[in-house]
Amino acid sequence: MAEMLDTETTRQWKRQCSLILADASGEGLDLADLRVAFQVVKGDLQTPNTASIRVYNLAPGTLERARKEFTRVLLQAGYESNFGLIFSGTVIQYRFWNENNTDGVFDIWASDGDEAYNYAVVNTALPADSSVKDMILACAKSMKEKGVSIESLQESMAGLPDKTLPGGQVMYGPAKKYLRQAAQDMGFSWSIQDGELRIIDDAGYLPGEAVELNFASGLLGSPEQTNNGVKVKCLLNPRLRVGGRVKLNNQGIALARQDIFMGAAALPSLDRDGLYRVLKIEIKGDTRGNDWSMDLLCVGMDDALNTPLDMEAR
Repeated sequence: MAEMLDTETTRQWKRQCSLILADASGEGLDLADLRVAFQVVKGDLQTPNTASIRVYNLAPGTLERARKEFTRVLLQAGYESNFGLIFSGTVIQYRFWNENNTDGVFDIWASDGDEAYNYAVVNTALPADSSVKDMILACAKSMKEKGVSIESLQESMAGLPDKTLPGGQVMYGPAKKYLRQAAQDMGFSWSIQDGELRIIDDAGYLPGEAVELNFASGLLGSPEQTNNGVKVKCLLNPRLRVGGRVKLNNQGIALARQDIFMGAAALPSLDRDGLYRVLKIEIKGDTRGNDWSMDLLCVGMDDALNTPLDMEAR
């Protein structure tokens, strides 16, 4: 069967951005009419994704309202023909200062799933016939109580092997600790992406078409092979997701210079079909500036089991 690709090559013009601050009930305020600059970091890292967002020249009354009422942030960005969510999370801190004599800066520091990551605790005892999947579900239940969605968890666990725990197990402690243990035992990665607990087999990827990146579809410069994977820079594209796939032309990838001390085995290999799983995404944008791009770190699907060392959980 031929590989399914997302080959969208529509001219990417007319940037679009939506920044919504919301309260617990979902009522919110859209600030996109002002200048908005942002930097979002998302990864398959077992640690929360983060966003640093700056809004310029917010009215004093709106500033005070935001500080008092709004605890969540939703950021969407892209182009008229390709627009979507790039970050959803909780506000960690608001700051304000004057950048110069005329511009006030309202700074929003936000995190995705930090409450579940930091405070979800498992307190249960699994019987002797339980599986590692039961351990995952126990962790997921405690994270759900801290606001994380687990709707797609059963589907994402379907490809994992049925591995029975050695006897019963008492679980008491941070859910993240047991998820890391299960990930090591079963060979998968986990992370929280836009409020959803996501599990991906080490050799797998998110369902959906691979996004083909070339100069017609937003590729900027040449991808580069490094010790940590293949680095790719492209125009901001909300279809690109952590755990999803991109299609690259291997002939256009700049190979890394070989380290004479590390040897050839130190470099992640290029995928024979040009298909790469996205491990990390850094997004930079400015509605009144030049930034509107993504930096990706990818690993070949042939090499997906060899996750770079600096991508391990902290």
